[in-house]
Order: sequence, then C-alpha cells, then structure tokens
Amino acid sequence: MMKAVVLCLAMGVVAVPKAQAQMTWTDQGFVNVTGGAQAGTHALDTSTSFDLYDEKATVASGQQVKGGGFFDITAGYKVWRNLAAAIGYSHTGSTTDATITASIPDPRVYDKPRSISAAATGLKHSENTVNLMGVWMVPVTDKIDVGVSAGPSIFSVTQDLPSNVAVSEPGPTVSGVTTSEAKKTTVGFNAGVDVTYLVTKRVGVGGLA
Repeated sequence: MMKAVVLCLAMGVVAVPKAQAQMTWTDQGFVNVTGGAQAGTHALDTSTSFDLYDEKATVASGQQVKGGGFFDITAGYKVWRNLAAAIGYSHTGSTTDATITASIPDPRVYDKPRSISAAATGLKHSENTVNLMGVWMVPVTDKIDVGVSAGPSIFSVTQDLPSNVAVSEPGPTVSGVTTSEAKKTTVGFNAGVDVTYLVTKRVGVGGLA
C-alpha cells in the first residue's frame, strides 16, 4: 500500500454547538467532506510469461506508482463524553507509464530468444478505503476543534499491469501491449488528526493529516 501524508482542506458540518466548558465537546455529531492530494511514489516491478512459437515469452515491466487526487467523506456520532464513533470512505487514484522489456522466441531457431523494449501508457492505479474509527474531540476554543482518530481500515486496490505483447516479424517489433487489472483487498489501520475552525456555528474549514 502507498504510505503517504494527506494534506487537504476539510469542510465540516456540525450539529448544534452549545456554549459550555471549553474542554467538553457538546455537539452530537459531524460530517467532514475532504479534498486534497496524496503524496509519494513507489516502484512496482512485474514479470509474466505467455506461449509464443511453442516456447515461453517473458514480459518484465517497471513503473513508478504516483500519488494523486484524494477525496474523503466521514460522518461521526457522539457516543460518550468527547468520543464519537465514525465511518469514512476515501478514494485516491493516478495514472502512470511503464517501461517493458520482453524476451521473444525466434520462430525459426529454437531456444534463441530476442530482447525487445516497449512502453505501456495510461496505467491506472486506484485505492478505495473504508475507515472505521473512534474520534476523541477536543474543543480548544469556541472556534477551534481538534479530533484525534484511530481504527481499522479496509483497503481495496486495483492496478493496471502489462501482461502480454503482440509482435510483428521479422524483427521482432512490438505492435501492441495487452494490460490486465490486478485487484487486492486487505485490512489495515488508520490514525489521524483533524483541526477545524468554525466559520459559523454549523460550518467550519480545516486540515486533515
């Protein structure tokens, strides 16, 4: 999974704040809609094979999976004192190119592979995450709330990978690249800090990491 820090702007909608003690969170819940960018890249290398001319052809690829645009929506409800139970959905995605090196058998000479290079463009990377969390809300002032959160996450990732090349003879030359979509779902963990400045009694802006 991509490890990154999310820096973004958050729009918060909160329910009926009351003028009570500074450290007591008196709202009943919140909804945060967040947009921003996920930073960082990681290298992804693959290797696959397919049958060609009654031999095995191999395709190796390398790409740098980049960060991309980030969207998140989270809703929480107060369950005890300053503690809220929350659920959120987030999405990030990007596209990148891959360099390909293939070993292609010779149709006339057995066990005499030939090396060729190519590129695959517009490979898509997508991450969808469901976050379950407990959020401890700390009203710093009448205008500023800080939420500290943690909990489990379910990550669903899809990634386009080069899987096959079409070749033309003599040469060989690459006439096309076939891609496949790899999918994986796994469980992880989330932890974060959200700082919100209340513009009105119900609406605020802030930042999320």
